[in-house]
Amino acid sequence: LLRVWVESVAAESPQFRAIDRSVEREGFKIVLLLRLSPIFPFALSNYFYGLTSVDFGSYLLATLIGFAPGTALYVYGGEVASLVQTANADPAQAAAPFPWYVYAGFLAAGIALASKVTDIASSALQEADSSFDGR
Repeated sequence: LLRVWVESVAAESPQFRAIDRSVEREGFKIVLLLRLSPIFPFALSNYFYGLTSVDFGSYLLATLIGFAPGTALYVYGGEVASLVQTANADPAQAAAPFPWYVYAGFLAAGIALASKVTDIASSALQEADSSFDGR
């Protein structure tokens, strides 16, 4: 409904034109880094990518790869929560081969790793942004 208006406003912005050129050149890398680093809400970034010249194949592949770690962490977190609940409710019915704290430890390690990946992706994006400002 508002696409034409938003495109015209975006086309007038020098910052958007610079971003669009960089996304066109290095779309996969930028999309992957933004998917790994939750800087923008995903709905907003999806709309942003719709305005840019990113190649659909690059967008799709980077999105699939970029969403995988977070999705795995959410699934694992749910599994840990389920094991903790089962172990607390009835320890005799707990079907896990390891005690709940082993799973909680791996979950904590996964969160720490995700945080580190986010920091690395954010740094790479800031570096890319500063190099595009200089051009």
